[in-house]
Amino acid sequence: MQITNSVKTQLRPWFIDESRIAEVLPTIDSDIRPYAESIIENGFAVIKGSVDKTLCAGLIERFKAFAAVNPEKFGQFLDRDGHYPRIINLHLAFPELFDLFTKNTMTYRVQEAMFGATPCLYTSLFYERGSAQPPHRDTPVFSTRPEYFYFGVWVELEDANEQNGALQVYRGGHKIPELSREEMALRHFESLEDVPPFTQALWNEYQGTVKEQCEAAGLQPEMLHVEAGNTMIWHPQLPHGGGPIADISKSRFSLVMHTTPVGVPVYHQHVFFNPGGDASFEAPWRYEKVDDFYRVQNTEVDFGHKQAFPAASFKRPVQ
Repeated sequence: MQITNSVKTQLRPWFIDESRIAEVLPTIDSDIRPYAESIIENGFAVIKGSVDKTLCAGLIERFKAFAAVNPEKFGQFLDRDGHYPRIINLHLAFPELFDLFTKNTMTYRVQEAMFGATPCLYTSLFYERGSAQPPHRDTPVFSTRPEYFYFGVWVELEDANEQNGALQVYRGGHKIPELSREEMALRHFESLEDVPPFTQALWNEYQGTVKEQCEAAGLQPEMLHVEAGNTMIWHPQLPHGGGPIADISKSRFSLVMHTTPVGVPVYHQHVFFNPGGDASFEAPWRYEKVDDFYRVQNTEVDFGHKQAFPAASFKRPVQ
């Protein structure tokens, strides 16, 4: 189904608009208000016990069985330590992962209140171990219209710590003002219309400048120890990354979900660095409704951005 952008009349989400926070925040249900306050103040919120730990352990075991019956797909991507790379949109072939969106009730309600609209699952990343990714903002590659209608939602299936790679954040870094994106882009390209969807040089300059600004403001990277069954939601502008992994042999199973309100288009650097450009406010893709919850109708599962397979081609373990 095609869905009209549910927030296209707004300039930005209310939680980014200082003039609206005092008005909207008191209207949110009292049990989810502390999480909204934490996202606004700290740039993230951790919802403890959002998923039962027994369910988390069961998901890991079912994933291993699922990988075992699809060796021609999974086997070729094992690294020398016996781990898989990030797997994009595995929830399409392994639907138990979609439960982490649909049955994660408190987390869903927080997103719904913050968006002021119905959330949907745009894409997901399944991790067997920590990403060890340098701190960064997601917005250059999750550039919505209107801007900043996006959340990263991270569900831990195993405890995350220094041994297996905890999440690293610049607490409060979301409050660092947005950079002059057009000026930055024009140092690399003759015209803003020339910016491609992905450019490593522009990504590096933007993220490096954000890091410099955070540290100039006295902010330092902080390691977050998150237990299995907890969910973290981060502000679209929060600088975050994967912390160092002390023991590379250890797993850290988790699922990252990228969510938006239904109908919201998501662009990449070509739109992020040209915020005044002509970009449609309507998503070009279709949606599907599963158990009364929405997700983008993707069709492929991608291993580490190296090779994709049709979701329907994966076999299921015999029950």
